[in-house]
Amino acid sequence: MKGLSGLLQFFIGFILGVALFVGGISLAGYLIFNRFAANPEKPLFPEEQSQPKDDKPSPTGTASPQASPKPSPSPSPTEELPSGAYKAKVIWNGGLNVRTEPDSNSDALVTINYSDEVVVLTTQGEWSKLRVEGTEGWVRSGNLEKLATP
Repeated sequence: MKGLSGLLQFFIGFILGVALFVGGISLAGYLIFNRFAANPEKPLFPEEQSQPKDDKPSPTGTASPQASPKPSPSPSPTEELPSGAYKAKVIWNGGLNVRTEPDSNSDALVTINYSDEVVVLTTQGEWSKLRVEGTEGWVRSGNLEKLATP
């Protein structure tokens, strides 16, 4: 009887030890890999900032590592809006390319950032013609939110 009891204690101890070992490894793996699951902060590259297409980017060696964002282009407060036009802001968090034609394959004129204010001149289907930084072009209407008129 004493030999059977010792054998039972050995098996229970062995199973408990394996369970604790596997549990510890699993917890350590969870804590380590959980750090990798968090999304890093979105970097702001100079190419993503609002700038006319014909501006030449600075050479790679002279660009500062901490690029300061340009101020948001917005219509001047005294600007008269054309008939039927309204102010809107960009709600697409990746920013938008203002295009020459209402077609996603047309050339980009300028890039506008999230929450930049623009003047929407007309809407044609799912595209809106707008004015920003003295340039007129097209963006998809669903990426804009109409601002309340004062």
